[in-house]
Amino acid sequence: MDPVDMLSTVNLGVPLYMVISFVAVISLCLLFSRIQLGLAVSYLFVFYIGYFYNKSLLLKTIEGSITGTVIYVCLGLIIIILAIISFISPNK
Repeated sequence: MDPVDMLSTVNLGVPLYMVISFVAVISLCLLFSRIQLGLAVSYLFVFYIGYFYNKSLLLKTIEGSITGTVIYVCLGLIIIILAIISFISPNK
């Protein structure tokens, strides 16, 4: 199956309370000029919704491929490490 076709057939439902809480937290981050924190929150929200909340649907879609899961987790860890490095580095 073509990857584009596979992605177009997946329906991901996001609960309204999660969207409202996400918008509230992002708004507070932007209001207090915490851009890096806002990006980290956005990433964690997408990571949670994309994998943990819809895990059964995604595993069914990729047919239980352990390679896809490992790649997803490794890329997530790389982004988290880069976010931590950006928090530690001084702003200019």
